Amino acid sequence: MKSRGFRAAALLVLAAACSSAKTYEMRGQILGVNRDKMEILVKHEDIKGLMPAMTMPWKVRTANMLDTLEAGDLITSEIEVDGSQAVVTKITKTGTAKPDVPPPAPTAPGAKYLMPGDEVPNQVFVDEEGRERDFNTIRASRPIAITFIYTKCPIPTFCPAMDRQFAEAQALIKEKGLTGKAALLSVSFDPKNDTPSVLKAHAQKLRSDPQVWNFVTGEREAIDRFATNMLVTLVRGQAANPEEIGHTLRTTVVGRDGRIVKSYAGADWTATDLVTELERLL
Repeated sequence: MKSRGFRAAALLVLAAACSSAKTYEMRGQILGVNRDKMEILVKHEDIKGLMPAMTMPWKVRTANMLDTLEAGDLITSEIEVDGSQAVVTKITKTGTAKPDVPPPAPTAPGAKYLMPGDEVPNQVFVDEEGRERDFNTIRASRPIAITFIYTKCPIPTFCPAMDRQFAEAQALIKEKGLTGKAALLSVSFDPKNDTPSVLKAHAQKLRSDPQVWNFVTGEREAIDRFATNMLVTLVRGQAANPEEIGHTLRTTVVGRDGRIVKSYAGADWTATDLVTELERLL
């Protein structure tokens, strides 16, 4: 019995040692509850050590956590971040108030929101090799999917999730023999830190094939305008850490004619969804 107890204790210690999960406290207000997706939309304060204040959806660990929650509830909660997952594990309701819906973010100068059927501006970028290339040159009359990232993004379900899904999409493109026929483009909105050399190292880490998947950035105002065109919201300068950038997720599919075909909000799409759409546009 002692031997069994020792082995059990050893396994518990090993499991704890191997776990990379970190727990953070989040305070804020619920703006929406989606029970089907086991998700809450929260306008939260700075999450110390993780991210700046912003409004974003969070998955909860179990469906019954949402049983008594409604829009307007003020909460204190715990978030567990482990590898590619971030989930709310505990929620304590501390009060209720009229939902504090944030005002629309100011758009970048000269920006307008583009919808399906609109032509994508021929934006000039700097790619991972330090070359200036415009959007039409990168696209090369191919259907292309565009997403937005920055390499310092701390949330596993944000930029790193976009990287993982694009990596899966690249594998499918190559598997289907679509190399040179369909393309992927990751645009960094952090030109200060995401220099060409940083983007190149990031691309190599993800094993991107430049015939399929390119990484670019550019002058900040121009990138902000381009991101806004694609319905991305950016929040700069509102966190204690000036390196942190609040943002929404958006992935846009552009046809061979350079016009928007489809736009995915958030991460509610799969690599298969994306490649199927690109293949349809060939």
